Amino acid sequence: MTKYKIIVFDIDGTLLPFGVSELSMRMQEMFERLKANGYITVLASGRDILTVGKQIDNPYVDYFVGANGTFIIDLNTDEYIFEKTIDFEDYEKFYKFAKKNKLAFSFVGNKWGYYNELFNINHWFYKPYKDKFISHDEYEEHKDKNYLITVSTNNPKAWATKLNKYFKENNMNVWVLATWDGGLFISAKGITKAYSLGILAKLLGHSLNEMVAFGDSENDVEMLEAVGLGIAMGNGEDVTKNAAREICLPVTEDGPYFKLKEMGFF
Repeated sequence: MTKYKIIVFDIDGTLLPFGVSELSMRMQEMFERLKANGYITVLASGRDILTVGKQIDNPYVDYFVGANGTFIIDLNTDEYIFEKTIDFEDYEKFYKFAKKNKLAFSFVGNKWGYYNELFNINHWFYKPYKDKFISHDEYEEHKDKNYLITVSTNNPKAWATKLNKYFKENNMNVWVLATWDGGLFISAKGITKAYSLGILAKLLGHSLNEMVAFGDSENDVEMLEAVGLGIAMGNGEDVTKNAAREICLPVTEDGPYFKLKEMGFF
C-alpha cells in the first residue's frame, strides 16, 4: 500500500456510533498500528475545537481538519496551519435573515460557541459541551472568529435553497456547505473537507491521490470523490456510498479497522 501516505477519518458515524464518545479497542489499535507503519492520520469532521472532545488527544492522530474544513490544526504543535472564517458582515446579514424567519442556529469560534434562543443546546451532540456555548448576543463583544454556522431545521433542503438564494442576492461570501436530516451547515464559500485536505496534502508534500478517506454523510461526499481511495461506511447515506470507490462494514462493526486490515495497511 505504498501509494497511500495519509489516512483520513470522519468522526461521527465513521469512527464513533452517534452518541458514543469512546473509540472501541479495535479502533484504538488501528490508529496505533497505522502510526507504527508510518502513515499520517487525520480527523476530518463537522466537529470543531469546542465539540471534538478527547478525540484530538489521541497520540496517534496528526491533524484535525475541523468544522467541515474551515480550519486545520497540527496536533503535534497545536498550531492552526489553515483557516477560513465567515466575515462579520456576512454573519450580520445571515442573522437578519434568521431572525426574520425564526431559524434556530449556533456557530463556533475558537474562544466560544454561540447560539440563539431557538436553538436546542441540550441536544445530545451539544449537551456535553454546553458550558462552552454562550448567547449569540455576546459574539461581537468577544471579537471571536466564526468558522461554521449550524441551522437546526426539519426541512433542510428547502431552507438551503432559500438561504443560498439570499446569499447570492446579497453578494455574500458564504454558502450552504451540506445538509442532513436535522439541519444544515453554512461556511465561507468554497470550503469543504476536500478543499482543506488538498491544502493539507500540499503542505505535507503529498497529493490527494495519496489519501484514503472514510466517511458516512453528505458532508463527506466531496472528500470521498477527491481522494485516491474514498471508502463509505456501510451505515452511510446513499449519496455518500455513490461517491465512494468502496464500502466497508458499518461503524458499529469497526468498518475502517477491518477494511484497512484487509487491504494490508497493517
